[in-house]
Amino acid sequence: MKRHYFVQQMNNQQQQQRGTLDGGVYAITPVDQSSKGFDATDGPPDYGIVNIYQKSSRDLKGLGGGKSIYLDSGDDKSDSDSNVTAGGDGDSDIISEYIGHYGLWQFCWTFLLCLFQIPTTFHIFCLVFQAASRDFWCARPAHLRSVPVDLWRNLTQPNGAQCSQLNVPYEQLTADGFAGYFASMNVSEQFEQVSCAAYEFDGTIFGQTVIAEFGLVCDRARMMSIVEMCFLAGAAMGSVGSGWISDQFGRRHTLMFFALIQAITGFLLGFATSLELYMALRVIIGFASMSVAVVSFVLVVELVSGRYRTVVGILNILPVAISYVLAAGIAYFTRDWRLMQFIITIPGAMLLSIWYWLPESPRWLLAKGRIDELKLIIDRAAKTNGFRLPEGYEKTLASPDQDSAEEVVSIFDLFRMKFLRTTLVMLVVWFGIVLIYFGITLHLSNLGGDIYLNTVLAGSVESIAICLSIVVVLKLGLRVNLFLYMVVAGISCIVMNFVPDGNLWVIITLAMIVKCAVGACNAIIPTFTAYQYPTTMRNLGVGAGNFAAGIALIIVPYLWLLEHTDQYLPITVMGVFSIIGGLSLIVLKDKLSQKHRQRQRSGSGSVSGSVVTRSTDDETRRIEKHFPRDQAENGISNIGFAQNESIFL
Repeated sequence: MKRHYFVQQMNNQQQQQRGTLDGGVYAITPVDQSSKGFDATDGPPDYGIVNIYQKSSRDLKGLGGGKSIYLDSGDDKSDSDSNVTAGGDGDSDIISEYIGHYGLWQFCWTFLLCLFQIPTTFHIFCLVFQAASRDFWCARPAHLRSVPVDLWRNLTQPNGAQCSQLNVPYEQLTADGFAGYFASMNVSEQFEQVSCAAYEFDGTIFGQTVIAEFGLVCDRARMMSIVEMCFLAGAAMGSVGSGWISDQFGRRHTLMFFALIQAITGFLLGFATSLELYMALRVIIGFASMSVAVVSFVLVVELVSGRYRTVVGILNILPVAISYVLAAGIAYFTRDWRLMQFIITIPGAMLLSIWYWLPESPRWLLAKGRIDELKLIIDRAAKTNGFRLPEGYEKTLASPDQDSAEEVVSIFDLFRMKFLRTTLVMLVVWFGIVLIYFGITLHLSNLGGDIYLNTVLAGSVESIAICLSIVVVLKLGLRVNLFLYMVVAGISCIVMNFVPDGNLWVIITLAMIVKCAVGACNAIIPTFTAYQYPTTMRNLGVGAGNFAAGIALIIVPYLWLLEHTDQYLPITVMGVFSIIGGLSLIVLKDKLSQKHRQRQRSGSGSVSGSVVTRSTDDETRRIEKHFPRDQAENGISNIGFAQNESIFL
């Protein structure tokens, strides 16, 4: 809990009593209701003067009737600063001083916003069940449907072929005389094999699927990779396009607009009657879904500050893992791809109801200089969180100059020298994480075993990993965790090559280790990326990472075609890229680490374990603009402060 300190003006007589000045110290007095001449309940004065004095060899006790606090200006080299943790209070800004880092207002909106991950994950993951591989054979003619399937397959497809059958005059046969006809002659030698005119599918495990609906087997099987790529290509475009759009039109309207497109397209997919229409709609819903995922995440982390930004940023991905479990349950009970499509679209449609009340990102409004709109949000948030705002506080909100307010950032800014290394590393890391994450997630059926059970198990393991990663991240930081998780996932993939045949449980165990590690990476990487860029570029930075992720998503369907060369070659490729991504993090600085934050606080001091961050030049100019001050005597500098902007420890 921060304590409020009142800085009293020192007159010439008080200055003379201090003796020789040396060092670099502020003298401040804690607000005390018993202090003579000042009532803490009235709050600090509207305007005051802080005289900057230097450290005296004498004691400064008694200043203003209370004890004084000395703020050393030297670098704090201590590693024991408890506040210098991931996302600590050093992330405070003018907005967090008025509404707090995290309160009831932030909790309600971050909780609702994280729910947008559920329909998005549904649409990404649904093809695991909607396009699941099923056993199939050449369809029986209508008048022979009473012939048992096993008998039909044994007689018409004697070599076990699925895509062809004997060219027998089936129209002349009857169900009763079917077996006798084949027994009376050696039909396998007399009749040649011809392609199937239609197909039947096994409905034991899965019901009606996209593959069965549009006949994506045999010579049309390659179309399934293209169908899967349609969604992922749309997602790749949405990851970048949404960044620019939300920066121009705001997080709130961008999010809800694409959520509307997602809901409409989701329902239309359930009515698709041709493969071409289905593929076109998958491109659109891919664009909308990735836009919703990116913008909702950015809005979540911009509603909070301090260490809560790290915690909330990671927890925002928790619904993704939970959605896997829910999707498995929906698929198990529906057993029909159209019905499943309608059900998974309903949650996104319901979330549209919050559009009117959803707040815009206060930090985006501040960056854009839209102070009037920002004030309304701060008033509402402060009231909900129980904060009392001073009169005229909006004067202290930074209003950018006209040129900076109208400055437009673009994707090219990410590749300027200042951000070039960061952007390139982020592209490699995102590519590696998503390649292995979705390579495992979207192809769980390739690992063997029950797809429903594997999905529930993978989602549960990932949920636990995400929750545990929060504790580890707050202790070690984001970069160290990303490095460890990516290396562990990569090594586990490579180890699968050395598992003897027949040990399915070992393969499943290693796959769960990979899912656990890379699931934590998937939760951490958006937050880590967001911290690498300023507010106006944050959405572009995360979007660029998602673009690399989109490229990885497009590659995933074709990557698994390598299993025809070697069973574990796709897993090995994923593991190598994961290790490369982890090693590339070494060249980046962890902006949430203790050492980095201590360097950032160079010039700030610690008082009884607390950290004080001095006002920046911009903040000083902002205060002086509304509260002019005079130059102090004898060349000693004075700093003006406004109500509710005195020093907090």
